[in-house]
Amino acid sequence: MYSYEQVMSFDDTPISGASTAGQQMVPIKKKKSIKADSSIELRGPMEVDGSVKSMGAITFNGDFLVHDRIEAYGNIDLDGNLTCNGKVKAFGNVKINGTALCVDKVKIFGKLKIIGTLEIQAPVEVWGALTINGCLKCKSLTAYASVTTVGDQSWYEVEEEEVVHGAKLIQRDNW
Repeated sequence: MYSYEQVMSFDDTPISGASTAGQQMVPIKKKKSIKADSSIELRGPMEVDGSVKSMGAITFNGDFLVHDRIEAYGNIDLDGNLTCNGKVKAFGNVKINGTALCVDKVKIFGKLKIIGTLEIQAPVEVWGALTINGCLKCKSLTAYASVTTVGDQSWYEVEEEEVVHGAKLIQRDNW
């Protein structure tokens, strides 16, 4: 199914290229695709030309650019910044702590918790509870459970169709 992928070792020496972290130059690690039979933890900055697939959870720490899709049979945790040009599918929960941009469709079978910003330029489908402590912007939203915004500064924007089967809640900071 993924015959073009090559499993890469995380011990590879970073290749040239740099991103700025303050005034300090940090080498960008480049991978073709990442595929694992168990949970994986990735440390950025990293650019993945293909996809990231795990039969367990995926943890992203740092800055990432994924040119193809992300698929996890467990949870997806992001602590940093992520741009994904392909589809995102998680069979567990997804936690965004930072900023994420997804160009293609997102499907989450667990809960989605946003602490920061999530922009999806396509439809998103969430089967578990959706909690927004920051902002969510998407083309269309289908939520099968509740949608909760936390605090007065949290919001979400849906360009086209919004379907929420559960409750829409606002949680104030000072409770």
